[in-house]
Amino acid sequence: MLRTVSADPSDKLTRLSDTSWALIEAQGEFLEASAGDLILEAQQTNNHLLIVLAGKVTLLYPSDGDFTPTAIYRDRGKVLHHAGMHLKSANPFQIAALEDATRVVLLERDFVYQLIGQDVAFAEFLFRDLSNRFLTALDFLREEREDPLILRLGKRLLSIAKNESNVELTQSEIAEIMAVTRISVSKSLKTLEELGLVKRSQRALITVNTEAMQQWVAEQES
Repeated sequence: MLRTVSADPSDKLTRLSDTSWALIEAQGEFLEASAGDLILEAQQTNNHLLIVLAGKVTLLYPSDGDFTPTAIYRDRGKVLHHAGMHLKSANPFQIAALEDATRVVLLERDFVYQLIGQDVAFAEFLFRDLSNRFLTALDFLREEREDPLILRLGKRLLSIAKNESNVELTQSEIAEIMAVTRISVSKSLKTLEELGLVKRSQRALITVNTEAMQQWVAEQES
């Protein structure tokens, strides 16, 4: 059951300065959750920043009118926020605990901006996380110049289906892996399905025609 708790000495992250941590202890909302507990509802605008302190959390994206669990997870020290936070737009996903005794701290937007202005160490902590996201995006742009999305998707599905033909990933998970939008993945999957290279039998199950996909990829690259 999700409950509000006090900060514990073991919560402190080594990458955060004592100054940052003292302010977070005073202003943050510390929560402890059991596996499956919903930590953050969709459409929130203020509690936009979440830092994982223990255990693991996962993202749930809307799909067919319901929220679908994904294989995307974050563990201790990871930051969760979304691109619209600076515009005060609502987050589109839910966040849930994957393990018992998962601990997180929620920070409100105004406090985050205040802390960035007061403590360079906290700003560096956030920018390091942001830099990793930029690097992922740059890798995507580099690949996009070399291969169109549908070809990259075909290669990625072949890689995932190396040992078994069933790829148990949602479109949101594939989009996260490839650093593209879910809509882009959906369009490319539809084309691959029309070509007879994949079959979507369930919402999170994609069957890959490995032999046909290998031949198609080879033809595209020749």
